[in-house]
Amino acid sequence: MNRTSTIPIIDIKKYGGKQIAIINGKIVASGKTLTEVISKAQKAKPTIPIHEIHIFSVPKSLSFFGCIT
Repeated sequence: MNRTSTIPIIDIKKYGGKQIAIINGKIVASGKTLTEVISKAQKAKPTIPIHEIHIFSVPKSLSFFGCIT
């Protein structure tokens, strides 16, 4: 099956420092631990197999490092 999943724009203020679960391009769960997020995602979408749940760690903030010339 060739499906391309989309990744939504993630709100750093809301999800910063957390793990999130994305199913079909939508954030369906968030939490502090991987176990917590998977459990919430499976409760939210019980018919979706675990291999179709995408888990991401959201950084606490966006930092840019560079040189000013």
